[in-house]
Amino acid sequence: MLTFSRVPLPWLNLTHDKLRLVARVLGTAFAVFLLFVELGFWDALLRASVQLIEQFNGPLIVVSQANYSLVIKEPFPRRYLAQTRAVAGVQDVFPVYLEHPAALWKDTSVARAERTASQPIRVIAFNPDQPVLDNPAITKYHNALKVPYNVLLDSKSKKQSYGEIKAGIDRELAGHAVHVAGLFTLGADFANDGNVIMSAETYGRLFSDDKPPERVLESVDLGVVQIAPGADPQAICQTLRQILPPEVRVFTKDEFKRRERVYWSKTTPMGFIFFLGLCVGFIVGGVICYQIISTDVAEHLPQFATLKAMGYRDAFLNGVVLSEALWLALLGFVPGLGMSWLSYQWLNRETGMSLELSWFSVLLVLFLTIVMCVASGLVALRKVRMADPAEVFA
Repeated sequence: MLTFSRVPLPWLNLTHDKLRLVARVLGTAFAVFLLFVELGFWDALLRASVQLIEQFNGPLIVVSQANYSLVIKEPFPRRYLAQTRAVAGVQDVFPVYLEHPAALWKDTSVARAERTASQPIRVIAFNPDQPVLDNPAITKYHNALKVPYNVLLDSKSKKQSYGEIKAGIDRELAGHAVHVAGLFTLGADFANDGNVIMSAETYGRLFSDDKPPERVLESVDLGVVQIAPGADPQAICQTLRQILPPEVRVFTKDEFKRRERVYWSKTTPMGFIFFLGLCVGFIVGGVICYQIISTDVAEHLPQFATLKAMGYRDAFLNGVVLSEALWLALLGFVPGLGMSWLSYQWLNRETGMSLELSWFSVLLVLFLTIVMCVASGLVALRKVRMADPAEVFA
């Protein structure tokens, strides 16, 4: 292209009017910003859906046959975990209890007239003596969790929903007073604005439904399987699938994460909405870039006609337009990246989610921006081909 020629015509065309250059760059930057935001939400959806699974301290997961996502509560009898523990190569199995709709959190620190309504929060419960989660905070507050009605609160829980997030406070959960003994870090997702960790004993008391706590704990939501050193997870997984009853299913951690991502990306409306938003962002960005390049070509149409009259071929003129499009993509990408980084920081702080600017997303958006601008330039080339040298001398 002509970008690196002796006379940088594309660059001069783009920069001769500084104020207009700023407007064009900001227009392209806005298109880049749209792509980054939609891609960020899409990526956050997929990562947030598996962040709890990634912390499970075991390579195999046992769940109910009826369970097709962590957000669906489908418990199964705990005795199936005892069968799992008896299989050769299995070192231990940790029962995990999850609660979503019945776990209502209330901020009792303010006057009754100022209290917000109870907000649902995800409860994760297990035996504190078992290393269920690979999380340093769990180890730190190991003994505190053994005290009835002591809980750990996710530091990334939304303050708008749950009020002040700190250790040492007393709140109400499922109609019972609880004490926040400490904080841990997990993060919100698109189904839960916050998380609470407690012991299985406390869970049995909070969600007893007038049943003895021991009866409540007879049904579990999932089991985390630890295997003996040197054992083959795939082989043990196949063995468990053969001997356990059809009421339960066994997954490797990678399979379980993949299942959760597929559920959120393909089954729920959220995945479709964010994917559609990414496509719409690309289309909107393409329209913006086309308007910028098309307007510039229209303004310089007499100059293009003059170049044709001087003997320059269409390939040369096409190179000028496409080089301008490439420069526009690169110039607009930098401020768009900066705007996106700032918006990611704000969204992370306000939502408790984790939007990250990975190298993959940066390179992907840069590629999409170049494609978007160059494609717009290709469409705008029609006006260059229509430039008639005879009009210059008319």
